Amino acid sequence: MILTKGANPEINVVYIGAFVLKHLHESRGHKMKITRLMKLGERELSISIDHMILTLDWLYAISAIKHNNDEVSINETTQANNKG
Repeated sequence: MILTKGANPEINVVYIGAFVLKHLHESRGHKMKITRLMKLGERELSISIDHMILTLDWLYAISAIKHNNDEVSINETTQANNKG
């Protein structure tokens, strides 16, 4: 994704996506409740829920994460492919 001049990188889905994946990777079981991710994004990045939802949709669309009810986790297939 190309950023335009003067764009705020903190509201870019790639930037927020890296934030989400970092927190999922560091969490127990590589999973976290969606509400916790929303609160982390709001507190640490000062982003809206809309930006977090857009980012989670994007991460899901590129198969970086999967969801189960109210939790998201790193897609283990993607994680395993990156180890090799």
